[in-house]
Amino acid sequence: MKLPMRLAIVSLLVSGIAPSAGDALGQQNSLKEQLVGTWSVVSLVNERNGKKTETFGPNPKGYFMFDSSGHFSTHIIRSWRPKFANRDNPTPRESIAIVEGTITAFGTYTVNEADHSISMHIIGGSFPIWDNTNQKRFVTITGDQMKYVNPAPATGGGTAVVMLKRAE
Repeated sequence: MKLPMRLAIVSLLVSGIAPSAGDALGQQNSLKEQLVGTWSVVSLVNERNGKKTETFGPNPKGYFMFDSSGHFSTHIIRSWRPKFANRDNPTPRESIAIVEGTITAFGTYTVNEADHSISMHIIGGSFPIWDNTNQKRFVTITGDQMKYVNPAPATGGGTAVVMLKRAE
């Protein structure tokens, strides 16, 4: 650091006008502020007994949306779902593949900053047993990447880890 810069900093400190660490480094947003927006699904991996399984394949598709007023909507689909042979009348096998390759939910959420969790009140979704239930997820956000952990997933037990990136 050159002498004039040092003198300026010392002068500010002595005068009691010190720049705060937040001013220098930028204010850290709350978890809720970081969460708000639309996120694209990058991967979904189930971890169970040391084994990792891509239950939605290597390229799942979907969005997770969280608004500032506490509403959410999540959608994940397998990228390789079968096309219906008859557009208006899928076979039982095609219908099962579609249902098994889709997870959706919507409702309201609150954020617990202390344990980096989201408490979700699911109003409805692709699993009727979830309707009007409360579930907890854990999130870590670094830049435009989010790690979303479901400790009790519908995708085969264990722990589901969804990696997302902020949608462009």
